Amino acid sequence: MAASKLLLRCPYCDYPFEVDPPDRLHFAYSFEKPLRGSFYGEVIKKEFVCPNLKCEKQITIYWYAPISYFDRI
Repeated sequence: MAASKLLLRCPYCDYPFEVDPPDRLHFAYSFEKPLRGSFYGEVIKKEFVCPNLKCEKQITIYWYAPISYFDRI
């Protein structure tokens, strides 16, 4: 089963855009690299370009599985 699309906003111009999480495990995201010890496994780095023609800046999204999620299981 594919992961659900998420609606995010460009951190530079606030323009909305849709992204697909890489998988069901890496559901948390950040525009900054997560701190060591705050995630389980690996961080997946994906690059996007803002779809706003007036912005078009490079956006980096870091996908990860937060440790706090596994503490609840």
